[in-house]
Amino acid sequence: MSAATRTIRLLAKQQPVRFVSFHSAAVRAPIRQHLSRSAAVTTTRDQNRWKPWMLATAATAGMLSWQLGHSLVYSDSPAKPNTVIDKDSKVEFPLYIPSEDGSPARLLGLGVRKITFLKVQVYVVGLYIKASDLDDHNSRFRALPEVQKFQRTDQQSADIAFRAIVQTPIELILRIQPVRNTNGPHLRDGFIRNLTQAAKEQKLSDIENEEAMQGIMELKNLFPKGKINTNQALLFHRTPDGTLTVQLDGEALGSTRNTWVIENVFFGYLQGEHPISEKARDSIAEGIQNLLLQ
Repeated sequence: MSAATRTIRLLAKQQPVRFVSFHSAAVRAPIRQHLSRSAAVTTTRDQNRWKPWMLATAATAGMLSWQLGHSLVYSDSPAKPNTVIDKDSKVEFPLYIPSEDGSPARLLGLGVRKITFLKVQVYVVGLYIKASDLDDHNSRFRALPEVQKFQRTDQQSADIAFRAIVQTPIELILRIQPVRNTNGPHLRDGFIRNLTQAAKEQKLSDIENEEAMQGIMELKNLFPKGKINTNQALLFHRTPDGTLTVQLDGEALGSTRNTWVIENVFFGYLQGEHPISEKARDSIAEGIQNLLLQ
């Protein structure tokens, strides 16, 4: 009997892996423990450790999870609990990461960023909001009139809601994980281009433009200068007091309080006809729509 056959038979005796759409029923399970830094990052050692299990699961499940349309795929497997898989890149994201006070922030949606003309996948980006803000109907987030009127298929309604969310003093976290090994300057240059273009399109006054350019330079200096591997995560963490901190694997690289830059970092992924990642925007919009159905 081959090793693969023994693995499949062993798995058949265990509780099967469940793949379901990412909605309210999938995320109300109690949090057994706070996620540590190591839980938020998938190491190469862990990938190798579970590779036979993953191959066997794929053989028995027929890779059904990748056929679930735009919905996020939530894995409740014993190997990697509380993990969401981006169906395009197969990059795995933690469902929960720690917020500023240590309480869990929950993934609202994610999607891959591609270089448009080459269709090359660069990274996966996900938006996290504190679980308490998502679940409490009286929270600042849920109480926003723009959120209550949110219509996923109406771009104008969605843009108004996204602007209200970003401009409300709640905790927001963008998590970026490369699809292939990259480096800080490469990611930095993409951010700077997008922000510079946004400043031009918004037709800012001289004073506003000067403030924007100053903020862009502040953000430029916060990016790591070395390599960023596929098992690492770059976080843009906006706290309710209006500070944006850039982190790499839990280590703070610096922060800015430039309001224009902070808002436009998030607007770039959420607003307009051509967001930085349409997949991420659609997924986040679906996450909000699902919340409203609770």
